[in-house]
Amino acid sequence: MAAKDILSRSPVYKGFRKTLVQQYGAEKAAALWQDANARLAAMAAAHRTLGRDCRMMLLPAAALYAALKEQDPVKALPLLRDYGTAVGGRIARMMHAVTSVPGVPKLLWRNMPALMRTMSSPEKGYSRVIVSETEELVGVDIIACPLHDAAVAVGLPEAAQVVCAMDKAYMTGFRHIVYTRSTSVAEGAACCDYRLRYDRSKK
Repeated sequence: MAAKDILSRSPVYKGFRKTLVQQYGAEKAAALWQDANARLAAMAAAHRTLGRDCRMMLLPAAALYAALKEQDPVKALPLLRDYGTAVGGRIARMMHAVTSVPGVPKLLWRNMPALMRTMSSPEKGYSRVIVSETEELVGVDIIACPLHDAAVAVGLPEAAQVVCAMDKAYMTGFRHIVYTRSTSVAEGAACCDYRLRYDRSKK
């Protein structure tokens, strides 16, 4: 029996099927999609204790990566990373529209330390070091990430890079806030070095 098409219901990953069709044609894309769905169902069943974010964001990426890696090991990760960047870019454009409303960027910046603490909290499975919480710079080093931990747990640590690519792209969308990250745990570094600066000239 064919696996249920869970991926087509994913608001994040359903669009990757178009990428597969463009790269490999409809027939091979359909086979890859079916394989990824079967792998996703198996991963979800084997890792029921994973949090919602991991099940929604990491497991589909891992299933797609596993299916594609078997067929095309050279292109598998680059294709998925590029897709993650494209998805993050769409979110960035939405973030830019929201923060184009007068007063919103300043309000967001005022609350950035609290937001970063919440988003990287130990309660969510992160290990972190707060580097800076000044008027000029908010900096957090993420030492351990639950998404990367989940990728390691399913035996595909590289898959976390897909989510990292989304994150790195969408965080650039905030008006008046400059975001940089030069390293990531998913790419083998000691930490993910999030740095955010308020810059009124950044449009």
